[in-house]
Amino acid sequence: MITRRLLGLLLTLIPGSVAAQQLFNSTRSNYSGLTGASWNPATIADNRYFFQLQVAAIDVHATNTAYRYTGAWSPQNTDADLDLGKEFLTRRESDKAKMFSAGLNVRGPGLMLRLSPTQSIAISTRVRAAMQGNSVSESLIQNAVDEFKTRGRSADNTFNLNLNAFAEYDVTYGRVVLDKSLHFLKAGVTAKRYLGFGAGYLRSSKTDYQIVDKTAATGDTIVRINNLDAAFGYSNPRAFDNIDADQALKWLSGNGTSGGGWGLDLGLVYEHRPNMGQYRYIDKKGVDRLDYSRNKYLYRVSVSVTDIGYIRYKDQAVAFNNIKTSNSGVSESDLDGIDEDNYEARLNKILRTQKQQKETQFTSGVPTALNIDVDYHVYKWIYANAAVSQGLRGTYAIGMRNFSFASVTPRIESKWLEVATPIAMINGYQTLAYGLMLRMGQFTIGSNDLSGYFDSSSPYGFNGYVEVSLLSLANGGHKSKGGPSRLKDGAK
Repeated sequence: MITRRLLGLLLTLIPGSVAAQQLFNSTRSNYSGLTGASWNPATIADNRYFFQLQVAAIDVHATNTAYRYTGAWSPQNTDADLDLGKEFLTRRESDKAKMFSAGLNVRGPGLMLRLSPTQSIAISTRVRAAMQGNSVSESLIQNAVDEFKTRGRSADNTFNLNLNAFAEYDVTYGRVVLDKSLHFLKAGVTAKRYLGFGAGYLRSSKTDYQIVDKTAATGDTIVRINNLDAAFGYSNPRAFDNIDADQALKWLSGNGTSGGGWGLDLGLVYEHRPNMGQYRYIDKKGVDRLDYSRNKYLYRVSVSVTDIGYIRYKDQAVAFNNIKTSNSGVSESDLDGIDEDNYEARLNKILRTQKQQKETQFTSGVPTALNIDVDYHVYKWIYANAAVSQGLRGTYAIGMRNFSFASVTPRIESKWLEVATPIAMINGYQTLAYGLMLRMGQFTIGSNDLSGYFDSSSPYGFNGYVEVSLLSLANGGHKSKGGPSRLKDGAK
């Protein structure tokens, strides 16, 4: 299939079993625990859990902004073939550059512990793998799906395609920095050690190509590259053979790394807390204390920057960062059957890398993002959350990226049961998605894009996640004294 050939040309190979990071558990719940720390590390301070032992959490997704899928395959019908032929794709009418992302996010064992009423720590592990493309020209996508049957020239094409798989070990510290009754502020930081298992990239800010007829003069040439300004690199591409949750968990051991790096998450959370008297109680010794089991805010504002960091690949790394070629042809035999055994020779031939400067290391970015959310306590167990996550990686940056989104999520939240219904504009605020999350004690299941689960829909993708904790101990509750607080505003 020509579509797969083009993806082979652009990404060198397609991960074989990635079923689908981005919107994991978007509800911003007060009981999200370790999962919430990945959105904002400050959330672990003054947390509703004083202890949590997380076993595992898995998130898969696949999405794009170019085509709706109408084939037989679905999350409920995985036995059907995932056929990406033209007859099963409906093009989105838009001249905007396109994006796509397919990824797997696995959280391994993690532990969160409250050290004191104002301080908490957490240790966690995580594996992320994704195939992503952004700023892919409309004509390039359309020609691929049309199997290069539309003759003619296409100038000023752009694309940035990345393949990444890495594990991380995280240590988080959060503490209360301001508690003035009405005003409450906490801060957090996560230090990260990244272990890179494989990466690949191909990007171009200017590609001019022409689809031509095969003739005696051209041989089997079907694409003529008039001008190409590009960069191409990879490290350990075999890491992407048969990626699944089992493989991701094996990576947590650190075996098979080809790169490494460091990173940080930084966050602040402000809470506006009127009527603090209702959250205080008298203990058995007659001491006036604060009830740590209850949410005390009327509204909460959270700001964080996550995944500030890098991964440097040196082992098995090859990079050509200044590829310039013109008047070259690409044949059917060049494109046909690209796989893990021949991708290097094929791409070196297509990109004419024998004439380019070769480097033996490159640096890949992690999905740096600015996350902001406002949570409003509507009534008793009813909350409403509005969130924005803005990716901070440049258009042609090498590495995994966060595709920006905005969401609104009403939810019903209690200690043992929670239901939330996120509505979001995902994929750089281009695609409307709706989801559902259900938490029952130690078990959470949900999706931020349910459209792929209905046979009647024509989805742009799908998302699903599940999370299991072995033990989550919430702070114990206490009866309210009732009435206004006896403490002066500003006292603890």
